[in-house]
Amino acid sequence: MYAVWIKIDEALPWIELKGTYETKGEAQKAAKETLKTIKVKIVKVDVERKPLKAAVIVKR
Repeated sequence: MYAVWIKIDEALPWIELKGTYETKGEAQKAAKETLKTIKVKIVKVDVERKPLKAAVIVKR
């Protein structure tokens, strides 16, 4: 039995895909099909952000 694990980026953990396969070839085919159907969403990220100020009041 074979399971399929993929790694997208060094910052992300390994991801195990659903299902197990009888042969290595079936597992490779399933991995290729999964990679073909991956959806990618690119979002806008602010280049420069102002840091938040921390305000803490301690009462005794």
